[in-house]
Amino acid sequence: MKRTLIRALLACLFLSGMACAQDYPTKPINLLVGYPAGGSTDLSMRALASEAAKILKQPIVVSNVAGAAGTLVLGRVKAEKADGYTIFNAPTANFCRIPHLQAVPYDPLKDFSFIMQYGLYQYGLVVRADAPWKTFEEFIDFAKKNPKKVNYATSGLGTGQHIAMEYMAQKEKIEWNHVPFPGGLQAVTALLGGHVQALSQSTEWKEHVTAGSLRLLVVWTDQRLKAFPNVPTLKEKGYPFAVHSALSVMGPAGMPKPAVEKLQNAFAQAMESKIFLDVMDKFDMPPAYLGSDALTKLVNKDYAETGELIKSLGLGLYKK
Repeated sequence: MKRTLIRALLACLFLSGMACAQDYPTKPINLLVGYPAGGSTDLSMRALASEAAKILKQPIVVSNVAGAAGTLVLGRVKAEKADGYTIFNAPTANFCRIPHLQAVPYDPLKDFSFIMQYGLYQYGLVVRADAPWKTFEEFIDFAKKNPKKVNYATSGLGTGQHIAMEYMAQKEKIEWNHVPFPGGLQAVTALLGGHVQALSQSTEWKEHVTAGSLRLLVVWTDQRLKAFPNVPTLKEKGYPFAVHSALSVMGPAGMPKPAVEKLQNAFAQAMESKIFLDVMDKFDMPPAYLGSDALTKLVNKDYAETGELIKSLGLGLYKK
């Protein structure tokens, strides 16, 4: 008799949970961004969230939890209830790259539900317009001949833009100094103020390059940037290397499938809005949609492949 009652109770709880998941969302959703306000990650996410909220008919409250190259938020979110009411934005690098470079307070492949990807970061190396280096080759030549005289900024240790500089340092036997900042906006400000000599970063620098106050020397990604078609990629310079990282939305592990699907579909629909597309164009970041299943497969594949690359470079946890 007791077993029958327990089974009936469990069945009721299961069906109740399924019904709640189907009705999701019934209250505001908290969305955490792992970088400071005003940068490309923050502004693109806010634009997408504002449009998705209209589709879901519930507010999406965006908050910034910056620190540790965007990984601070992951340690916090993994412990949240997996009901779809606390989700977060993070680059795929935080799952595929950073765990190979430093100890992190999460398991990148087990602690999260991967909801969707909405765009790709673009990266480049920039210097001030009044700097003596007109080309990438001139900059590299100076750095090789002047050990530790170049200070360069990024938005954090272990980011793709940091790895690009470490890659160049290893290939060309360069000694330079990495100055990490909490976000791209602060890193750009440091270069504009003359506190560093170079900036390796996602496209928070775009408007300053367009205005003529900064100079773009090389692009770290596979393709040239739409706004700067004359600036070559690192691969075109003869180096078999490119930085890959995507803008994505995740949640704690174990989120109900109906909630994941509703979020995935709402964000996908929101990607069609002019508000979102204008922000992506501002930073020269191409929209690129992947659903939950495809993103999960990509993260697992990229984690393995990036780990092999970092190991071959002898960086991070594999440093000899």
